[in-house]
Amino acid sequence: IDGANGWKTFWHITVPLLRPTIIMTFIMSINGTLQLFDESVNLTSGGPANSTITMSHYIYNNSFGQGVANFGYASAMSFFVFILVAILAIINLKVGDTRD
Repeated sequence: IDGANGWKTFWHITVPLLRPTIIMTFIMSINGTLQLFDESVNLTSGGPANSTITMSHYIYNNSFGQGVANFGYASAMSFFVFILVAILAIINLKVGDTRD
């Protein structure tokens, strides 16, 4: 620490100590974003030209909305989201389990 300026102290001491927290927050944010549905449906219904549509809303539109129901495609996308959320949950458990 002696002779290190503020930037080096932050980059080499503070960031490594905060790395597990940063990674866990990042993973939980992605996981929460994948689960958004109510906000995009109730507030904007997808917005102009589907600009605020989320993945869950897109799956819903493919299975129940917009005329022809495409259950196979919606099911495949739901399975992909399930696998992605499961992988993120496993990573979150590994990062959160820091026993020393």
